[in-house]
This record gives sequence, structure tokens and C-alpha cells, in this order.
Amino acid sequence: MPTASEFDRQLVVVTGAGSGIGAEVAREFAGRGARVVVVDSAANLAHAVAESIGATAVVTDVRDRAQVCSLMADLDQAPDILITSAGGAARRSALDVDEALFADSYQLNVGGFWRCTQEAARRAIAEQTSLSVVNIASSLYRGPATDLSHFAAAKGASVTLVRCLAQELAAHNIRVNAVVPGPVETPATARVWDDNPDARSTMRAKIPLGRIGEPRDVANAAVWLASGESNWVTGTVLRVDGGLDVAD
Repeated sequence: MPTASEFDRQLVVVTGAGSGIGAEVAREFAGRGARVVVVDSAANLAHAVAESIGATAVVTDVRDRAQVCSLMADLDQAPDILITSAGGAARRSALDVDEALFADSYQLNVGGFWRCTQEAARRAIAEQTSLSVVNIASSLYRGPATDLSHFAAAKGASVTLVRCLAQELAAHNIRVNAVVPGPVETPATARVWDDNPDARSTMRAKIPLGRIGEPRDVANAAVWLASGESNWVTGTVLRVDGGLDVAD
């Protein structure tokens, strides 16, 4: 893993950092000396996480281009690291997904990643600095995903976008990678599993390493991909799923 001092004073922007994986990513970087910007559309969540780790909170809806532009323009420098963790979608049967829900899933899970990366890259290029981008995707990107087809499709698009951006931005010393988490204990998954207690144990039984993931598992992978130890890695999709992929 990177040394404890590697991220000293580096500027790290984490979207979707108000809870779950994003909050743990922000916490991990802050613990390693980085200057962290906690970005979330929920003001109370963003400020609570930021206060707990000594970071700065910025309330931003990544679905809104103007808000993303304002976020990046107001930073005191181009970010050294961008972690795009904002995402999610309401569960809905494929036959019941309406136009608004389908569009919103793409606006958040693909568009949010796209806008933040584009604006961060523009600033990094203008200031002639390097940038490492890590998108938090989902193992559902390959499908199938019952009641989450709209989410899985959007995450599939985001993984393709990671590879495209990695190729196009490499000439500017910008790396773009993705972490693909399997089932992880977060407030969002807890709401699903708590309604069906057997679902958690059934999922656990499918995972070769024998446990559901924790946000820290994903955060550790994101830290490595953002660090100098992976400075010859771009366009990579790193699965963090306890071996679930090989068990399929």
C-alpha cells in the first residue's frame, strides 16, 4: 500500500461522500494526510462526514453541470485525485421503469462521473498538473440485475467510459480507472437486506471468501489506484468482490 505520507497535502475530491463507500474513501484519504473535499447532494450528510474527518464539505448535485463547474472552479488548485462515488438508483421492475427514472439513473451514474472527470481534467490540463481519477462502479455492470436493470445499464456505460477516457486523456498525464465492488455493507444495501434477512446469508454463501464486503475494502482499492504505486495503470477495472466473479 502507499506510504502514510504519500498523500500529504494532496487535494482529493470525493463525490457521493456523504455515506457508504464514498464516506469511507474520504475518511481513508483524510487519515493519510490529504486535503479532502467531501461532495454530496445531501448537505447534512456532507457536513457531518467532513466535520468528523477534518475535511471541507461542498454540497453539489453531480447531475447538474453548473454545480459541477462551480465545484471545480472554486477549488484552490486542480485536484490531484478525483474519486467519483456518487451513484445509485431506486429498485424497480424493468417493466415499471419510466422515462424519468431511466434518465435519472444515467444522469447520476454516468453523467455525474462524466461531468466531474471532464471539469477536473480541464483544470488539470490548464494548470499542467497530473490527475488520477477512480470511478466507483458496480459488479452489476455486467448484469443481470433483477429490479435494477436501469442501474446496471448505467454502470455498464460508466465502465466503458472509464476505458475511453483513460485512452484519450493519457497524453495529459491523467489516469482513469474503476473499482468494481461486489456486495458491500452500506446503508443502501442494508435497507434491502433488512427487508429480507435471508438475502444477506444467501449472498454471503455465494462469495468464495465467505463474507460480505465492507466499505473499507473498496476504499483500500481506490487508494491504491489513486497512488503512485499504480502510476502505470490506467483503463483498468479492478474487481473487489471476495471472488464472486470467479464463482459465477
